Amino acid sequence: LPFQIAESHNMTSAMTSSNSIIRTVDILANAMLIGVPAWVFFLQSPLLFQFMGRDKFLSPMMRLTSLMFRWTLPACAVVSVFCSIILMNDAAGIEFYSSLVSLGSVLINAVVVVPKALQAGKRAIRTADNSQSATAFAVDGGHQSDTRTLHQTVVVFVVAMLVGAISHVHYVVN
Repeated sequence: LPFQIAESHNMTSAMTSSNSIIRTVDILANAMLIGVPAWVFFLQSPLLFQFMGRDKFLSPMMRLTSLMFRWTLPACAVVSVFCSIILMNDAAGIEFYSSLVSLGSVLINAVVVVPKALQAGKRAIRTADNSQSATAFAVDGGHQSDTRTLHQTVVVFVVAMLVGAISHVHYVVN
């Protein structure tokens, strides 16, 4: 009997330890989902736009956006969903669904919206006005209606991804 109790305790400790590791990986993946776009879109971009000017800013920003939506954000969102599935027995359903919101938003942006927005942005580079402010560029993406609509659609799905990731972390931590 004492060996069974000790063995049961060791299994419980191992499960708790592995759950802690999975939760830590989940939180780190969501920190990337929150931190990378927050840095790139809301902190770095306005400053670089002001310092570099529109012409020098657009090419590196377009490459960075492509890289971010092709690899970084999808990988982090998939990790978050897998962690939620692994922890499903002791996780609230909202953790899983909020990670799905992030993944869905990332995939819609990565597969549909961002590639179209980047193509429209390349066309707009040749014709756009360089005197735009950083704020006007963030809202309009250029003065052409297709560029503006796509730019705003990217932002909508980034915000949806952020809402999913922030609510996910909230429920994982609490």
